[in-house]
Amino acid sequence: MPDHARPSVPSSLRSARTRSAMRGKPARTAVACVAVALLATAAVGCGDDSGGGASPASSAAVPPSATEGPVSSQPATPTGTATSPAESRPASTPPPSGGVAAADRCTVGQLKPRLGPADAGAGNIRFDLQLSNEGKAPCALQGFPGVSLLRGDGSTIGVPATREGGQGTAVKLAPGESAHATLRTVNKGIKGPDCWSAPTLLKVFPPGLKDALTLRSSTPVVCGDTFTVTALRSQ
Repeated sequence: MPDHARPSVPSSLRSARTRSAMRGKPARTAVACVAVALLATAAVGCGDDSGGGASPASSAAVPPSATEGPVSSQPATPTGTATSPAESRPASTPPPSGGVAAADRCTVGQLKPRLGPADAGAGNIRFDLQLSNEGKAPCALQGFPGVSLLRGDGSTIGVPATREGGQGTAVKLAPGESAHATLRTVNKGIKGPDCWSAPTLLKVFPPGLKDALTLRSSTPVVCGDTFTVTALRSQ
């Protein structure tokens, strides 16, 4: 239609329509923004009525999984340094109660037993028991030897000798030297008429050792159930 044929619209009416259109467009735009936000689960900014489009928002941080445990902020505990057996123990084991260290103690292979003749006096009979170092290296002993009397078949006569006196000090033996202990019994009739039978062997345990030495001997003949042994000494 030619412009001159179109009906003339008053300027006041045109202004009213323009204001109505301006009021309706922001409302429609806001509804669209809400719909986009619900579908995309992301924040979306919408343009104003000047024709600007929607711009995507930055991605939201993803929370850690609920199955993952908390991350510790403490440093790991350092692992201790293992020590070798040589570092964890002293160079030599200290002897108990002033005794002889195991490394210095005489062995059964180094020792040879001997029994001296009877020495009678004041109703007692004593015998000198010697343990001699027959080895090539020095060694030491301290304490009471264990002594038993045996028959020829190996059975024990009576009971082992009981200890008499103190523990004594360590006796150091160079090759060829001897330590001494005293065996004691009493004369027949001093403590009753009975005596044990004569032995065939003496069984001697050096102090601190589990192996025994044997010595062929027909003495001592124990009477009055008295049979004692002293600690070892140097003389």
